[in-house]
Amino acid sequence: MIDYDNVCFNIASFIGGLFVLEFGADKFIDHTAKVAERLRIPPTLIALLTAGAEWEEVGHFNRIRREF
Repeated sequence: MIDYDNVCFNIASFIGGLFVLEFGADKFIDHTAKVAERLRIPPTLIALLTAGAEWEEVGHFNRIRREF
């Protein structure tokens, strides 16, 4: 038989986890934007580093930015 208490708990835990994950991601993006503003670094550069870009890719980004 199905244990409805266990199923309801698992569903509630999953939904609560999604809420916490979304809330944390939103705060993380807000605070990385504040860090970029305080350090006077372009937000795009912070986004590239946060997404896992390598330093070589960042150098390529700077070269492209100077061309425009």
